[in-house]
Amino acid sequence: MPATPSPLDMDATEFRKLGQQLVELMTRALGVEHNEPVMAPTTGQEIIDLVNEDLPRHGIPAERVLALCSDPLLRFGRRNGHPRFFGYVCGSADPVAILADALATAFNQNLTAWRSSPAAVEIERLVIRWLDAMVGFAGDGHGMLVSGGSAANLQALTCAVTQAEQQASLPSGSRHRLTIYLSREGHLSMIKAARLLGLADDHIRLIEVDDDRRLRLDDLRHKIEHDLTSGLIPAAVCGSAGTSNTGTIDPLDALADLAAQHDIWFHIDGAYGAPAAMVPEYRWMARAFARADSLSLDPHKWLYSPLDSGCILYRDAAASQQAFALDSEYIAVTQTDPRESFAYFNHGAELSRRFRALKIWATIKTHGVDRLTDTIALNITLRRHLDNRVEEHPNLELLGSELSISCFRYHPPNTADNNLLNTLNRQILETLVAEGRVLMSPTTLDGRYALRVCIVNFRTRASDIDLLIDEVLRLGESFSSNA
Repeated sequence: MPATPSPLDMDATEFRKLGQQLVELMTRALGVEHNEPVMAPTTGQEIIDLVNEDLPRHGIPAERVLALCSDPLLRFGRRNGHPRFFGYVCGSADPVAILADALATAFNQNLTAWRSSPAAVEIERLVIRWLDAMVGFAGDGHGMLVSGGSAANLQALTCAVTQAEQQASLPSGSRHRLTIYLSREGHLSMIKAARLLGLADDHIRLIEVDDDRRLRLDDLRHKIEHDLTSGLIPAAVCGSAGTSNTGTIDPLDALADLAAQHDIWFHIDGAYGAPAAMVPEYRWMARAFARADSLSLDPHKWLYSPLDSGCILYRDAAASQQAFALDSEYIAVTQTDPRESFAYFNHGAELSRRFRALKIWATIKTHGVDRLTDTIALNITLRRHLDNRVEEHPNLELLGSELSISCFRYHPPNTADNNLLNTLNRQILETLVAEGRVLMSPTTLDGRYALRVCIVNFRTRASDIDLLIDEVLRLGESFSSNA
């Protein structure tokens, strides 16, 4: 057959031209975040009308494709990098990391093992050691990058369950005897992970919290002791280094003591809050991190990495290997050198893995740990500024605050009806989101509808916080007077 070029191929000149177009679109996307709505109001039908079409039989020029795919995103995409994006825990993406992630996509490496991509694997192993050192886990860099905190928590619990089974010499099919423990404020991914691993719902122990929403040690101790006397096997104690709801930090050192006393795997969910251990005020968390068997953290939450980039750190690489290593002819490792025989698929659930490390490496190399630490500290300072504005105004009430999350509500002193207050604050939040100037997420704390603000954005300034407070007061007064 004649050696004709594939229709999918592209010469360097055309590719370079498309790349220039793409950079212009990316630059526009980043610049738009400063002067456009955080999220433009739309409907599902409007989006369908914009993007829906029959399966194409014939293609169109690539430059038109780039323009077409950017249009709905620029018009109706949620702008996570906007300085007044306060909803959820999704950090603003470092521009250098954005470009590095595009480069990683161009290289298209598959990080199954060292043999698959030696340079990319070594960069990821370096990044893992850096992340370990940055937060003080002190685990010598055992771990891997995953899609996010949910995947990291699943892998940690897999290790915990495997260890508990081996220690108790459980026969196959005995996971119904295992229990895990986490705060009622803990992340739902822990519950999902336990279910996926075959634990019964009534063996997922949700521990009561105190007035500061921290896990209560007395309730945890009671439940562990009760389960042991009942013939059950505690598999994992899970603490939070910053809950998604209010930023609450569990008593991590005390949890480490209790887990060590009963020889239970101790996991810390630091997907959101672990990077705060870099800041002097929260450096005490590193003491507990260094005692944990595993720690999850998401660079795409509070280290300003683009999605997706989660991380799981293990204390002992042997524990993850016991949980995940399997043999098969088509993945047999033939290298004998310790570095060259390394395989990520022996330490985690994935076989195919994209090159997530390059964007994190680029951010750390470009900015350095000190600048990243200062930026995290600034986010915390802005949260304090918000708290101060709330506490200074008689019509506002602070409901919960820690790290860079603050929950508050509009509460005129002459209004005692909680149902009325809940309706009023729901109106405020929904109107703010519809207007697009600010985006917050709601939560409910002890039956009180709260306006939840999460600041994990390097673009946010005090003026953005002041605008938020002014808007809440404006809407609160307007809705109250019309009630």
